Order: sequence, then C-alpha cells, then structure tokens
Amino acid sequence: MQIPTPQDKLAEVDARLSRIEGIVEQLSTRLTSVETRLNSLENRQASNFKWLVGIQITTIITLGTLILFKPG
Repeated sequence: MQIPTPQDKLAEVDARLSRIEGIVEQLSTRLTSVETRLNSLENRQASNFKWLVGIQITTIITLGTLILFKPG
C-alpha cells in the first residue's frame, strides 16, 4: 500500500471540485427553467383571476338590474 503524494491528493481535490462546478452549472440551468415555468404559471393565474372578477362583476350587475326592474 502506497502513501498518496501531495500531488495525488491535489489531483483528487481538483477532480472533485470540477465535478461540483459541473453540478452547480446544472442546478443553475434547472433553476432558470423552473423560474421561467413559474413566471408563465403566474401570468396565467393573473389572467384567470381577471376573468373571474369580470364574470363576478357582470353577474352582480345583471342581478342588480333584474332586482330593480322586476319583470312581469
């Protein structure tokens, strides 16, 4: 069994550091993808909320009109 030299240890640390840097780059790409998807979801939800509020206001106006001008 040989004792590892400082150069061997340094090479091992360098290899591990390179692997960690690669993982960090992948995480950055994945997080950017997730952020983009969340932004699109947020925009869709805002649009749906506007539609919901519009339908509620229309319903209230319609019901108010029907109550004020009772048909028959």
